[in-house]
Amino acid sequence: MYASLVLARVAAVMLAVIFTMMVQASAQVRSVHVQAPRPFGYFIGDVIRLQVDIAVDAPFTIVSGSLPKPRSVNYWLDLRSVAVDDRGTRANERSYRIALEYQTFYAPLEPRALTIPGFTVTMSDGSARIAAEVPAWAFLMSPLREIRPQQGRPDALLRADVAPPPASAAQAVVVAIGCGAAAPALFGALAHYYAWWPFSRSRRRPFARARVATRRALAGEVHAEGYLAGLVALHRAFDAAAGRTVMAEDAKAFVASAPTFGRLEPEIERFFQASRRAFFGADPEGAMASFPPNALSTAAARLAAAERAAT
Repeated sequence: MYASLVLARVAAVMLAVIFTMMVQASAQVRSVHVQAPRPFGYFIGDVIRLQVDIAVDAPFTIVSGSLPKPRSVNYWLDLRSVAVDDRGTRANERSYRIALEYQTFYAPLEPRALTIPGFTVTMSDGSARIAAEVPAWAFLMSPLREIRPQQGRPDALLRADVAPPPASAAQAVVVAIGCGAAAPALFGALAHYYAWWPFSRSRRRPFARARVATRRALAGEVHAEGYLAGLVALHRAFDAAAGRTVMAEDAKAFVASAPTFGRLEPEIERFFQASRRAFFGADPEGAMASFPPNALSTAAARLAAAERAAT
């Protein structure tokens, strides 16, 4: 009894395999046609548009992953785009149109036959798969000039580009006057953007003022007094920006209230730690070692840049 059940299952499996093979054998790609504008007369940089029409038995549809992807096919040919148009089913035949756009970068010295390689498109009905073979397509590339121009034909030689005509003196004067008139306004806008004088004292830009004060305090050979003055200048900028006194424990809250300084949070915390060590720990030398003067100057400049970007 058990042996007969096993034989029955084996027979069922074999029948299923045979049925699947019969389905795959009966299913077919009915036609594959490649169309192009012309097979000749292409030059370097030209775009070639191919159209592939595929007809297949109705249950089968294109497996999108089998389509070629836009890429560099080889050193002289790029596939720029691929588009598929499902043209529906008619008389138990499913039709697809694939539009391919290539660009050639080959520079022949003489007429040269080249080939765009073919590819395989897979069709599936959910259980079985068949392949549609798109053939390669050959075309003729043309050179830009002859290798050896004929004697007595100077027009066949490559010639220099035509020089542009000179601009009239009146036009040049008008342009110069216009640029001269616009220069002060542009310089004023630039000075305002970077908080140069006379905009350096703007109350809306406390970190711009702190950057200038810190740079002055740290100029030349830096001593503890100059370093402390730079710390004070930056502290005043934080207080002015927040509208209240900002201490070390307030640094996170300050950054949360002013997201424009978020990426500078590590530098801000280092600044407050160095300031606490310098003033409350009475150890300016230790503060200078943990947060050097150049780091203080850089922090002031980055805070001023973030402030400038936000205004």
